[in-house]
Formats: sequence, structure tokens, C-alpha cells
Amino acid sequence: MRTTRWVILVLALMGCSSSDPKPEAPLPPEEQETDSKPLTVTVLGSGQATAGGQQWAYQLLRLQEEGKAASYAQWFPPRSPGARPVMMLTRPYDGITWTGEAVDAKWGQRGNGFHPDDSEPGHHAGSSNIVYTISTPELIAGESFFYLYNGFGVLNVFGRFYAGGSIQNDRDDMHAGLRFLEQAPEVDRSRIGIQGGSWGGFEALYAAADAPAAVRPRAGVALFPLSDFARQFEYLETVIPSRVSDPWVRSQYATFFEPYRRRIVAATGGPPGAPGADYTSWTREHLAPRLTTPFLVLHEDWDTLVPVEQTQTLAPLVGPTMSALYIQHLEVPNWNTRALDHGQLVVQYGHALTTVSLGYLLTNLGSEEQSLYVPFVQDVLVGWLQAQRVLQLNGRDVSQVAPRLLELADPRVTLVEMTSGSVYSGSEGVAVLVNALWETQYTAGNIREVLSTGLPP
Repeated sequence: MRTTRWVILVLALMGCSSSDPKPEAPLPPEEQETDSKPLTVTVLGSGQATAGGQQWAYQLLRLQEEGKAASYAQWFPPRSPGARPVMMLTRPYDGITWTGEAVDAKWGQRGNGFHPDDSEPGHHAGSSNIVYTISTPELIAGESFFYLYNGFGVLNVFGRFYAGGSIQNDRDDMHAGLRFLEQAPEVDRSRIGIQGGSWGGFEALYAAADAPAAVRPRAGVALFPLSDFARQFEYLETVIPSRVSDPWVRSQYATFFEPYRRRIVAATGGPPGAPGADYTSWTREHLAPRLTTPFLVLHEDWDTLVPVEQTQTLAPLVGPTMSALYIQHLEVPNWNTRALDHGQLVVQYGHALTTVSLGYLLTNLGSEEQSLYVPFVQDVLVGWLQAQRVLQLNGRDVSQVAPRLLELADPRVTLVEMTSGSVYSGSEGVAVLVNALWETQYTAGNIREVLSTGLPP
């Protein structure tokens, strides 16, 4: 889900500003190796992008781990001196045209739209097309803005789905990004965060599990992530046919998932159970014990692309370090009429989910004395909280909501209402919301104590 450009505009109109631009942090050497397996970092370009009325320096990087294909990233070094928190954003689908590789030149010439998936080795005459969208360095700056504005460095790591390969290539790309942060200047390696959604959620989870000890992320957010590839095949081959009786809808599922199946099989050797197929590194049983990074995972129960059962079965294996926030319906869906998407409520409450995700990441990564700015849209946040109260009244588990409000009420947080420009201390804004919806009379002074025990009854 693309966010930020409308937020940037409002912050600029408000006159909110971070510290004045400072000289760009020293570039990593154009050819540099670490003490472990060599990682070669090549700076392919650099520039300044405008976001929120300010200029943000960036570098375009090729990251080459020994024995692996090259990976690519856009790096925004922290503007302030000293070690700073860093966010790594996984970007599986963004089209980039600055790598110098023939595959990127080919897709760049095709332009935005649906095209044959012919850079993937398993492509054949019956293969489905895939969507391609070019993301310029300026667009990436806009979508990194929330973190840049809060003084973080931001590393955007590209998976380049359109370039073909396999899920192992995606895993390697994210690992290279974390290896870069091992050696990048002005990075507080104890305060690295990671975030991704859907296929990018898979990349975020597995990157955190694979991370070198020195740069193991301190906190992560995964939105509706794919985590178990063997069970995803079971979903495609068993669950969907049991839910969906309409032949046309079934064909839509088959068309959509065909490119994904090819990339999974390219790494595993075939569907689960096929001769020679190996899923030992691609299941929740493999992932869970390696996932020591605390994660907030958001998943809707009407998700038709990555079924919510992926998170419901992973979270208990991971344990208390994984906070699963489920976006729930009271009704039972009609799977024959459900669109292929991550859910209706994810769209309806998208801005609220962005707010709580940012609250989780910023408060877990920011320093004790750091001021943190979290945007919200009042109508959307109120609507989402109203829905949580209805779920609560109907006996649903909404225990993960109070911790998210507690983060927004952190003493370091300033809440910025994006349509009006109003600014509130975190505790004041949360107290107002809770009082309005739960008919209570809490104050900024005691709302955190209240929420530490859960939502009002």
C-alpha cells in the first residue's frame, strides 16, 4: 500500500521541520569488503530528493555478496551526526531503471502496466502477465518520509520481482541490505527496524531471521505476510477449491498465483511432496525458532491472497515476541464474491494501520530523549477504534489494541492530525479518543496506566 505523499504535503503546510540539513554522511567506499564473507558496495549514483519541503540526500547502491546475484538499494543516510536509528524497508515490486542491468533497461522501456513475465526462467506460453511500476528515487523518498522526518536513516532494498529468479533471490537481496548496515556509517546497529507488506512481509520476516548478529533488527512490522510456502501451496490446491465453487473465480486465483508458484518452485524444486522438492527452509517450523526480532504482524481475516491462517499458526510458534493484530469481521465471508486482495478493512482503515505501525516502530527504535512525530487521520482512527469496541462487545479478542494505543500515548510522541494540522501530545490525543468511544473520563496523566491493563471494559 503506497502512503505518504498527502502526509508530506500537510506537514510541509504546517511548517513542521526537522533539524536543518547537514552535510551528507561519508559515502561507503565504492569497493569495500567486510571481515566475514565479502560484501562489495558500489555507489551507482547519488542525489537529493524533495519530501516534506526538504531535501534528503540519497545514494543508489549495488550490493554484491560473494557467490550471489547483485542486489540493489536506495540509502538515505541519517542527516544528524552520530549513530542514528535506521529503518530497512523491503520493496519487492518497485521497478528501478538505474542499475545498469539489461533486465532493468528492458522493463523500463516497457513502462508501467501488465507485461509478460518473461524474465523469470520458468516462463512459458501459458504463463500469466505481471504488473510493473517504475519507482523513481523521488517517489522512494516520499515513501521513506515518516522515518526521515523523525531523524532515522532509511534503507530501501529492492526485490525486483519482475527480474525473475526465486524466493531465494529475494531472501538474498534482504540479507545483502542488512550486511550493508553492518558497515554503513552513522548507523546505530542496536536500533535497526524492518518493515514490509505481503510478499515484502515474507522478505521482512525471513531477513530478520537470517540477520547477522550485529545487525539483528530490534523491531519489525509485517503486514499480511506470507511465512510458510508449503502451506501456501496447500491453500492454493486444497483450501481455495473447498471455499470457492465458482469456476471463473477459481480461474482468477490460478491466474494470479501462477507467477508466484514459479518463483517458489525455482527455489524448492517443485510443489510440496514432489520428488526432489525441499521446503525445509521455507516453513513456519524453520522460521519461528530463528525469529528473535520482536514483530508486530497485522492481518485481516478476509485476506484472499495470504490467508490469515499463515499468521495464526506462526504466532504461537514464535511466542510473545510476535504481537499479532488481527483485522476482524463479525460476518462470515462469501468466498465466491470476495475480491483477490488483502481485505476490505485493510483498505478502509489503512491510515489507522499505518499510524499504529509507526507508533510501534518509532517508540521501539527511538532513543529515550527523542521526540517522535506520528501522523493520524482522525475519522479513520476513530472508525477503526469504533470497530474494535464492537468486536469487544461481541466477545472477540482485541487484546492487541491497548498496547498499540499505549505506544501512541508514549511521552515522546506527538500526534499530528493530517487533515486539520492539529497537534496533540500522545497521551492527550489517546485519552480523548478513548473517552469518546468508551464513555470514560481518563486524562493525559492516567491514560497510560489504564491502557497498561487493557482496553476499558
